[in-house]
Amino acid sequence: MRSKFFAILSMLLPALAVFSALAVFSALAVFSASAVFAQDAEKTPAPVTAPLEIGIGVTEITPPLSYPMAGYYSKRLSDGVLDPLMLRAFCFKQGDEMCVLAISDSIYVYDDVTAEVKRRIQEKTGLSGDAVFLVGTHTHTGPVWMKYDRKITPEENLAAAARNDHETFNYKAFWVEQTEKAILESMKDLRPASLSIGKTSVTDLSFNRRYFMKDSDQVRFNPGVLNPNIIRPAGPIDPDFYGILFRDAKKKPFASLSNFALHLDTTGGTKFSADYPFYIQTVLRERFGADFISGFGTGTCGDINHVDVTNRHRRRAPEIGTELGKRLAALYESGEMAELVPSLDSAMRTLTVKRQEFTEEQIARARELRSVVMEPNSGYSFLERVEIGKIVNLSTLPVEHKAEVGAIRLSDDTAIVLLPGEIFVELGQDLKRRSPFKNTIIIELSQQNAKYIPTRKAFKEGSYETINVLYVEGTGERFIEAAIECLEELKK
Repeated sequence: MRSKFFAILSMLLPALAVFSALAVFSALAVFSASAVFAQDAEKTPAPVTAPLEIGIGVTEITPPLSYPMAGYYSKRLSDGVLDPLMLRAFCFKQGDEMCVLAISDSIYVYDDVTAEVKRRIQEKTGLSGDAVFLVGTHTHTGPVWMKYDRKITPEENLAAAARNDHETFNYKAFWVEQTEKAILESMKDLRPASLSIGKTSVTDLSFNRRYFMKDSDQVRFNPGVLNPNIIRPAGPIDPDFYGILFRDAKKKPFASLSNFALHLDTTGGTKFSADYPFYIQTVLRERFGADFISGFGTGTCGDINHVDVTNRHRRRAPEIGTELGKRLAALYESGEMAELVPSLDSAMRTLTVKRQEFTEEQIARARELRSVVMEPNSGYSFLERVEIGKIVNLSTLPVEHKAEVGAIRLSDDTAIVLLPGEIFVELGQDLKRRSPFKNTIIIELSQQNAKYIPTRKAFKEGSYETINVLYVEGTGERFIEAAIECLEELKK
């Protein structure tokens, strides 16, 4: 019996060994699978990039006829409209990040009205004022900005406009209402969108307007066409012509933001006009449809205009804007646009800056001569008139001012910088060289009227732009350092 048991056992041992091995293998397999699933459960899921949304709001900001016009040193009352002045607000949203860029067809924007707009938007929407960027285009055929009157109601202002009562009408109050309206509309208009960017070089439409001269030890601005005393330009131009194309969820283009460094003083006369950006939009609407929105941000052109001193032919707004529009449309249709991977954020720096100061004797003399120098045939030169007017105006202002420098990050390689004042091109080029972003679009005339912002070098060379200034020498370089800080913060 015992031998029979062992005989049976010997027959079963191989099968038991196989069974045990399978059991161990199965147990190990279950353990391994459990470990893998446990590891997967512990992993942080890959972040899902929130979609980019963009909204646009547009309002008209043309004042009534007979309203005073800005841009020159003589009084001009408007007597018509070549094309309407507009306020275009672009709202960008991605996840919890949101910012607004509002572009005004005006010679400047002013800190009192931009502060009021920011306050209203923050109060009504919760969006921080530091994420609201307001800029002017610098058209010289827009209105003068009178003192902001908070007492006049919107209804009273619109009634004054309807009857062309330019004396009662308060432009700053009207601008605040229309800008707030455009920004709120842009927030309501948010829709999924994509951005693509391109850049072309334009070297035949802009010219540095400051020149070294044979007959002077100082630089001269606008020395005249074919002047034999011209030696060479005192500075470069910026040939970068950037375009950002906005597409909806169906890839249909619906808007554009372009940027070029060229003074908006190519129209003249006594009729309101947005200057050459109007004609850029006209061309783009012919290509992309009547509802297409074209925003234009002015590049660093404090010392750049459209006057070719080697040629008597002077291009005007229709020719310049149409040519830029054609080149932009060709860029958009070239297949060379790079689609941006959105990564929205913004940054702001607030600087304390000092205005120029004058002696009591300088102020007294300027006040005495103010009315005299403005008379025809007064015998005072243009630059003398500018300096006398500046001293009178600045002497009434606080010595210290606040200035805002900001930046918007659209993607890991594209950012927009917003700078106050009419920035000299060499400052802008220095910023582009030092920027940590591949594409750095610089828009001047942001947040306030800061006048011309020359380089330290230009201050020593003299001429108009170094006289018609608000802030002390070195302010421009400080703006660039603040912009670099913003960009480095956004690049982290």
